[in-house]
Amino acid sequence: MREARSLGRAGRKNQIVLAFRFMIEKGYGDEMTAYDIARKIDLRPQSPNFRDLLSGLVMDGTLTCRAVGEVTLGNKKQGQKSRAKFMYRLANYEPPPPRTIAIKANGKQIGQMSLF
Repeated sequence: MREARSLGRAGRKNQIVLAFRFMIEKGYGDEMTAYDIARKIDLRPQSPNFRDLLSGLVMDGTLTCRAVGEVTLGNKKQGQKSRAKFMYRLANYEPPPPRTIAIKANGKQIGQMSLF
C-alpha cells in the first residue's frame, strides 16, 4: 500500500482558492479568518508555514486582507500585546453566470430552470 503524500505549496494555494470559491458559490459569504481557512483545508492555524502561505497569497494579489479590530486573549495583563483580527477575501473573483436547463414532461418542453 502506498503512502499518501501531502500537498506541496502550489496544491495548498489551490485548496485555499477553492475553499473561497465554494463559500461564495454556496452563499456562505466571501470573507474568512485565517482560522476558518486553516480548518477548511485541515491545517493548523498557528503553523508558520500556513501564515507564510497566506501572506504570500496576499502579496501575489490572489487574496486581499483587512484588519477588523483588536482581539484580546483571556485576561489582558499589563505589558501584553493584543492581536488584530484579519479577514481574507478573494481578489477579483466573479462567480460564473447561471445556466438554464430545459424541463421536459412527456417529451415536450414545459419550462426552464436556472442553475447556479
